[in-house]
Amino acid sequence: MGDLSVIVQLHGEVVEEQVLPVTRAIRVGEAEGADVSFPGADLLVVRAGRRLLVRGRSLDEGDSLELSLGAVEVTIEHTMRGRTPGEWRNAFDPRFLAVVAMVTAAGTWLDAAGSWLDRDPLDLADQRPHVAMDSLQGEASVQRTALVDSPSEDDSVATAPVRAEGPRHIPDDELSGTGWYGWYRRAVPEDDQVLDAYARLAVSDGDAQAHRVVAQASYERDEWEASAWHYRWLVERYPDDRDLRLRLARVERRLGHHAAEVELYRTVLEADPRNADAQGGLTVALARLGRLDEATQHLDELQTMAPMAPYTDVTTAMVAALQGHDRVALDALDRAVAGRGQLSHEMQLELRRDLALDPVLSDLRKDKRLRAVLHRHMGAAAPRPTR
Repeated sequence: MGDLSVIVQLHGEVVEEQVLPVTRAIRVGEAEGADVSFPGADLLVVRAGRRLLVRGRSLDEGDSLELSLGAVEVTIEHTMRGRTPGEWRNAFDPRFLAVVAMVTAAGTWLDAAGSWLDRDPLDLADQRPHVAMDSLQGEASVQRTALVDSPSEDDSVATAPVRAEGPRHIPDDELSGTGWYGWYRRAVPEDDQVLDAYARLAVSDGDAQAHRVVAQASYERDEWEASAWHYRWLVERYPDDRDLRLRLARVERRLGHHAAEVELYRTVLEADPRNADAQGGLTVALARLGRLDEATQHLDELQTMAPMAPYTDVTTAMVAALQGHDRVALDALDRAVAGRGQLSHEMQLELRRDLALDPVLSDLRKDKRLRAVLHRHMGAAAPRPTR
């Protein structure tokens, strides 16, 4: 079985390079005790037979995954068995190896593309053939990645390709001068079911409950793409499950896919017109898309429907922040944080996630007044300045 190669680059310079054996599971990233440390992600790598599972993807030997985490670039590869890369370089002309690697990878892309066209729940049929052909038409290097295979059952109902209308949600502590991200991450619990769920998917990729566990665990680790993949797979198969649609909508929000968000919320509201979570999510998504008149109308409906709910105040704050009304936003966040005890543990964590990551609040995260709000309600447990 191959090992795990991890290469970390900062501004294009390699700062860490390790090859690690994976017998069961290891962790890399910013978690305490990680085998390879780097900021911006916390990744669990799980051995599943001859494959490695990471970020909801399955890596066969030779497959790799590249992550862009701001100034940090991370390459994760499931290494081939046999000789080490150094031994290969000494034994062969590197130019010959480059040609072999390109031809092999291109062939793999063609095989994978055919499979994805038939079975990919993301329905990217209009995109992936072009990727494969581009690889054949002289690309100097080919990145090989593999998604966890979707089941072989009928996939005729598929979601359309998703386009981002806004920025994805990433930490900006270096701009705010406050440790918002660490404050949020400290509240995220470990999921003791995820290893079992990965193992179950390795045996049967049609295990819906395992997809649920991995989807939510990926979301908790801020692995938005992996979480979205699993939730889209589930929504496609369980279209009447409103909770799944709401969870997928949250992931799409984190990815900046606000039009997709709107459609998911509207579908929930068609079945349940008084669903406050969908109403609040729709309000903010419309505001992000610049449709403020519609957003204001939905906000009025939400404030009538759930006037005392903390997430009504969060919704009010988001819309106000988008309009540049900082004082209104701060007052609404003050009320939301004060009333957080009304929320489930999961939604209290979602509030922290919003405060730490949502681009709408980026200016307020730099504002001492928002830190003061948190300090007033949480004391020493509030986020602290980093400079």
